[in-house]
Amino acid sequence: MTEPLDPLILQFAADRPDEMAALLANTELQELSSMLQSLPVASAASLAARLPSWQLSGLMGTINPALLARMLRTAKTDEAVALVSHLNESRYAGILDAVPTAERRSLYELLEFPSYSVASLVTTDFIRVPYSTSCKVFCEQLSASTDTSPRPVLVVDEQGRYCGILSLAAAYSKRNRARPVGQIATNVEPLNGNTAATTALTARQWAKYSELPVVDSRHRILGIVNRASLARVAGDSTPLEFNFERVLSELSTAYLNLCAKVLESVLGRPK
Repeated sequence: MTEPLDPLILQFAADRPDEMAALLANTELQELSSMLQSLPVASAASLAARLPSWQLSGLMGTINPALLARMLRTAKTDEAVALVSHLNESRYAGILDAVPTAERRSLYELLEFPSYSVASLVTTDFIRVPYSTSCKVFCEQLSASTDTSPRPVLVVDEQGRYCGILSLAAAYSKRNRARPVGQIATNVEPLNGNTAATTALTARQWAKYSELPVVDSRHRILGIVNRASLARVAGDSTPLEFNFERVLSELSTAYLNLCAKVLESVLGRPK
């Protein structure tokens, strides 16, 4: 049986969930899960939806299905979407089983959203770096890493909110060595995880980037997605209009991306 929480903590969780989530950012998942069970369901959902992305992802794997079902049914729309976007699909069946058949409709609709959205296509094949990390420290960490595969570098704040994409060329530049990575990150507009794949394909950012960050309703990073994945899910069978101008544009973009990767590889090589 979970110990009841102090009334002041209950009130704090209900009135100031953002501040409480910040205070709990480094709490162990088991302890956090126990606390949520002691809160009223609405407060538990609101608090959980405000936790850092990495913490919420772990938490969604530890909370029992019955509590998860109650949280999802009680949460506000944006909070419920944030929770589901961090929920592994393998847990769907257990959550639905925890609810009487006649009451499952709303959960079916909510759990269905990842199947057609950008959130269902994200991968975690990126490097996450805190905003305040100096370029010097980041470059040292990157050079010491044994994983040399090219990956986008995403800058985040303390709550896991997306702040921009970091260029390795800028990070390795001597004039930026003492600067925080957040100050030199490029503010590339991310995709919202709840956006339909067909809609996301029309984003103007694809003209310069082959991969884009995806965030939840509170701007926390869910992962990255590439255009090819979106096109496959969208089932876009419309013939592409390949005129001469389009061909030149595609070739130029591919060439510049290749040059950037080569340059970053050379600059990032340990001395």
